[in-house]
Amino acid sequence: MRSILTIILNDLKIFFSQRANLPGLLIIPVLLTLVIGWSLGQIGGGGPTRLRVDLIDLDQTSMSAKLIEDLRSANDAIVLCPLDNDAEDFCRLREEPLQLERAIERARTGRTSALIVIPAGFAAALEEFEIFSVDYYSLSDPMQPGPVLQSLNAVLQRASTASMTTGVAAALLTNLTAAFELPPLETETLDGFLGALYLRSQEMLTEQPAPVRFRVADAESASEDGSMNGFNQSAPGMGSLYVMFTVLGGMAVLLRERSQWTLQRLMALPLSRAQILGAKIGVYFSLGMIQYFIVFAVGAALGMDFGSSPAALLAVMAAFVLCITALTFALAPWIKSEGQARGLVLLLSLSLAPLGGAWWPLEIVPEFMQTLGHLSPVAWAMDGFHDLIWYNGGFIDVLPEIGVLISASVVLFAIGIRRFKYE
Repeated sequence: MRSILTIILNDLKIFFSQRANLPGLLIIPVLLTLVIGWSLGQIGGGGPTRLRVDLIDLDQTSMSAKLIEDLRSANDAIVLCPLDNDAEDFCRLREEPLQLERAIERARTGRTSALIVIPAGFAAALEEFEIFSVDYYSLSDPMQPGPVLQSLNAVLQRASTASMTTGVAAALLTNLTAAFELPPLETETLDGFLGALYLRSQEMLTEQPAPVRFRVADAESASEDGSMNGFNQSAPGMGSLYVMFTVLGGMAVLLRERSQWTLQRLMALPLSRAQILGAKIGVYFSLGMIQYFIVFAVGAALGMDFGSSPAALLAVMAAFVLCITALTFALAPWIKSEGQARGLVLLLSLSLAPLGGAWWPLEIVPEFMQTLGHLSPVAWAMDGFHDLIWYNGGFIDVLPEIGVLISASVVLFAIGIRRFKYE
């Protein structure tokens, strides 16, 4: 182990002693992180455009189902959990039932944007023109309602309008009958009239255009709580991009070491091939982690939110760096020249990064592009970062992303180790 560490430290010393490596490691990624982070902060933070909202329907009636459908129509950014969960488990329920206690805890810890509970008796209250309440849980300030609460209020207003119209009509008929001393209407006649009025009111409301959707954002206050901090997107994204630039650049270095007989001289030492290979893997893994730390340090200085699980964040970073290191060693045996290596680094980095959501959230691209984007390891890393940073997730929530990256690493290392050239 000591020999491996000695080789790693020596190679790192050589890397940092070459001034040509420093702009790509320090200056350019830092500048791009700053520019993109500030730019995204001006247009909304660059965060996911889908809002994870838990919904529990205790009424289970056609009226509650209509309320849910109206809520979907009012704001297409809302993903109702578990109703609208997808195959990738966007709701992060892990196939467990969503009970009320668990949903309240998810809202309390910021794992969801909000929790909406439709109470039992909701439909009966509407039909009987009675007062009802829908429970709403969220960390957002009630004095500054966010998009979820605005959408819910708009939908509830429409849902209660028919009931209110019918209730007012019933009260008016009762008062007129008493004022003019008219004989009271038969119960059956009154109920039939009010029922018809209620249905007609619902039809008229259905025919109305969708309510205007608007969102008001105060840039200063949003920056204080991190909700519009563009560095939450730019730091992980630019970090992942320059991890690829730095680590994949190892293909050219490995080729140069063989041509300069550096690897061959290592073979003359009392070291096994496994030790030499392990040391070289350790060098590029270390460089990748250093690159992440540099970019994330910039984000931290400018208010980036790291979530509540630093260990999980570190695990996602390590899994991605390991995957890119494995890709480097899988491709290195096929490289014939340093020019070819540099071209391949640019091609892979500048295609896998935007494809995987390093430059912008994948939520803003069409669905087929989101699926295609997950061919890139960057997409899995960014999914993990979003779960931790935007949804305050924990280690369990990013296990699928870590699992995919580790699995890819195993396959790529198997290819690379088998074909690795020591001479």
